[in-house]
Amino acid sequence: MDFNYFKDKIFELINETDSIDIADIHTDDRNNTFTVSLHDGSTFELECRQAGYRHHI
Repeated sequence: MDFNYFKDKIFELINETDSIDIADIHTDDRNNTFTVSLHDGSTFELECRQAGYRHHI
């Protein structure tokens, strides 16, 4: 799977969830991070990085 495709899917998962009261999501493609702000004032940063590459047989 392509890394950028994976990041896009993670963004979609976060953005479409109804179980977390998300106020805003800031993406920083250069640093591969998402900053997620909740309506209660909490802020979380998620970092994506590829841990390894596995060849398909």
